[in-house]
Amino acid sequence: MNPHLNRRDFIRTGSLVSLGALLPLRGAEPRTLIADVCVYAGNAAGIAAAVAAAREGCRVLVVEPSRWLGGMTGSGLIHIDWGRSEAAGGSAKKILKDGLTDPQYRRMFADLAKQHGVEILYEHRVASVTKTGATITSLVLDYAPPDRFGCPIAQPKTVSAVTVNARMFIDCSYEGDLMAKSGVTYTFGRESRDHYGENLAGVRPPLAVYDIDPYVKPGDARSGLLPLLQDYTPGPIGSADKLTMGYGFRWKFTLDKNQIPIEPPEDYDPFTFEIYRRAFTKKLNLNGRRMRKLGEYEFATGGIHYPGAGNLSRSLIAPTVFGCNAAYPDGDWPERARIWKFHQDFLRGITHFLRTDPSAPEKLKTRALIAGFDPGQFDDTAGWPHQLYVREARRMVSSYVVTQQDMEGKTDPGDSVGLASYGVDDWPYAMHPIDGKIALQGGEYSMLYLEESHRGIYKIPYRAITPTARECLNLFVPVCCSASHIAMTSIRMEPVWMTLGEASGVAAAMALQGDLPAQQVDTATLRSKLRDLGVKVERPTSTNPQPT
Repeated sequence: MNPHLNRRDFIRTGSLVSLGALLPLRGAEPRTLIADVCVYAGNAAGIAAAVAAAREGCRVLVVEPSRWLGGMTGSGLIHIDWGRSEAAGGSAKKILKDGLTDPQYRRMFADLAKQHGVEILYEHRVASVTKTGATITSLVLDYAPPDRFGCPIAQPKTVSAVTVNARMFIDCSYEGDLMAKSGVTYTFGRESRDHYGENLAGVRPPLAVYDIDPYVKPGDARSGLLPLLQDYTPGPIGSADKLTMGYGFRWKFTLDKNQIPIEPPEDYDPFTFEIYRRAFTKKLNLNGRRMRKLGEYEFATGGIHYPGAGNLSRSLIAPTVFGCNAAYPDGDWPERARIWKFHQDFLRGITHFLRTDPSAPEKLKTRALIAGFDPGQFDDTAGWPHQLYVREARRMVSSYVVTQQDMEGKTDPGDSVGLASYGVDDWPYAMHPIDGKIALQGGEYSMLYLEESHRGIYKIPYRAITPTARECLNLFVPVCCSASHIAMTSIRMEPVWMTLGEASGVAAAMALQGDLPAQQVDTATLRSKLRDLGVKVERPTSTNPQPT
């Protein structure tokens, strides 16, 4: 590998320019950018990785498909879940402070990048990857700015707009697109119980079953399913499938007059929400099993509430349709754009339904009539959060797969580069008919395995953030890391992803400095460097549980 690049060699566009001044590439000649380390995605993990590599002396480029930094931490997820406080450390604990607003987080990450000389290329997404053997040599990026509501566009504005040459790559995207295009083995969906010996894996019992007829003509299956339901029949309990837990947005609502209005979709059809009309008419309790109350005011169950954070709810009425994102993890951008837009249109539609339909309970109707978006959060996208809450998408399959056994404290990998400690935090997978009623498939929150012996704190090894050497020698994957679905329901917390991102940034710099493939970085030295940064790599010895 070549020595570190000089600063003047960082950008090569035919003439020297600052990347910060890079203009939209409408019709421009393709540009070539060169860096030591290229980080794909400027979410919290991506900035943690970029800053860590820059602190080690690397020239770092972050490619961010949107116009904003921070990912979910800058798009509604401001009350961060830590799990056990004694498991958290490093940059994550220093940066993620409860109570900051979304604009503050975005600004904080931008300031961190600027402070450490990290360059950011916005509004570009990976189109293809070039490899020589098992080594990535370059990425080709399309120019694809999000629409005015923050949603990705189906087709790019400029194809093959930028080529990025780098020596090390870190895929911090929620989707794992760089990983997938690099030929690294991955999976998505739910493994069976037998696959990794996990008793919580696979198809689960229904979270809830509602006494609502699922058919257009009640009692007549030949008339077809009501809108919003999926034609899905669960397999046996514990069997595998390719479904993915529900996504959504973290909306910011207000009841104040100074608000951004929520307008109905142009193609609004009240029959789209017939399942809710039938539920309201029968005065059903729409809470599912083990529901927890969220927020000051709720649409029946905590899903859509005013005012508040607009969190999801594991129940029938929520600001999403469970199962509507099944095609997202391995989908192309036209499919993903459709799913993002569906979530927005669904919130528009159900809000209008609650405002206008005679079946809506009076309390819900009253609140829906005066609710709108908080104008202090997402003004530049008309009140809509810019990041879909992709709880889980692809997962790398590498030489070490983190599983339920790790979460239960039954393993002790010696190459740990970070800790996790959250419970199984799963969301429903489908909204479907069952025996003439409507069911939510799976979705639960479980702390049952958090025994006193390890308090739910477990290690994530270096091998879980690096591909196998035969597949790729210069790639790190801290977000879509090598984990089972059950393990990912716990790992998928922003502080954990930041911790793994920080480890990836330091390791990438070590690989460059030693002219080594990622798999040959000395983990003892890496762990020592991480400890110096305050990262926790060993389970604490205290016997006193400290939940946060």
